[in-house]
Amino acid sequence: MFLFKDFRFIMLEEKAVYTTDNKVRMYSNEKDIEEQLSSILGQKFVDYRKKWKAVNNFELLTDFPLYLQVELHQICNLRCPSCTIGMPDSAANAKYVTDAHIDWELYKKIILEGEKYGCPALNPQGVNEPLLSPDLEDHIKFASQHGFIDIMMNTNATLLSEERAKKLLDSGLTRIRFSLDSATEDLYKKVRVGGNYDTVMKNIERFIEMRNASGSKLPVIGVNFVRMSVNEHEEELFIKKWENKADFIAFQEFMPPETEFDYSSMYPSDSVYHTDMREGFNCQQPWQRFFIHNTGEVCPCCAWFSSELSMGNVANQSLHDIWNSEKMNSLRSIHKEGKFWENEWCKKCVVSTCNMNDDHLIKIQNSKK
Repeated sequence: MFLFKDFRFIMLEEKAVYTTDNKVRMYSNEKDIEEQLSSILGQKFVDYRKKWKAVNNFELLTDFPLYLQVELHQICNLRCPSCTIGMPDSAANAKYVTDAHIDWELYKKIILEGEKYGCPALNPQGVNEPLLSPDLEDHIKFASQHGFIDIMMNTNATLLSEERAKKLLDSGLTRIRFSLDSATEDLYKKVRVGGNYDTVMKNIERFIEMRNASGSKLPVIGVNFVRMSVNEHEEELFIKKWENKADFIAFQEFMPPETEFDYSSMYPSDSVYHTDMREGFNCQQPWQRFFIHNTGEVCPCCAWFSSELSMGNVANQSLHDIWNSEKMNSLRSIHKEGKFWENEWCKKCVVSTCNMNDDHLIKIQNSKK
């Protein structure tokens, strides 16, 4: 195994692995997925990803976010134990899950403003199952018709009928990831509560067949695995299961759904991402994106509890004004300097995510003096 720290690019046997921050690792048998998309989408995609890299290195502050995540609703048909929706009696569910929806007119406003400022990337999904929106494909197609070139989503694939698959393939979707978190049926039942393993496998395999038969290389297809104590033993098996089927395999580190409860029992036994965080942390997300909740609240990151960091509401403010506000600039400055503790919720997020203790925090604070 070869590890080049500067670019977080690893060659593991014959698989390419790419990550910007070790939180999500992308495995591919062929060239990096970004190279594949560059060859398909051309110079506009190449230029956008150059900006993305510069933003992640805190070298570029754009006039508008490069990526919008729009949470159309907060509805899901599964009850996964790692998710606020899967814990209906929890304080996190009561606090952060609502029945609000972003209606079509507000969605249009978001997309048209993104088009105005040349925003290239969109995810029309948040804490939800996107296929529960019967008109999801219309939302994707509208964004594709208005300048968004990198449109992505995750789905649990339980509702991925052949009819929905065809609509998605025709919608302008660039990337799709199927959230599985397991390689076997027994484990799937524990981590994807309410799903039918056989149905999901058939739906995904049929989607891959239909994409390949269409002659199109889009969307690129990935499978997702959130690493937790309950499933980490299946990581290698998951790679073997999907390495010759999906275009890429994504491994993501478990993130606690809120900051008050102790989720340490759910963490994997080892995590490069968590180890790195305990040495110091600069959050890139306020430089990259906006997460727009189903309530219209505009937030600087995708944390489950990001509404605590609301910067404004898109129903009565422009995204451009919010992005360039003093509040956003202050938050970006904090994270560029690595002083996450200066924001109460950022501190809670970092400490709870990596089990950071007081000694770790004091060491980081002293290094910034």
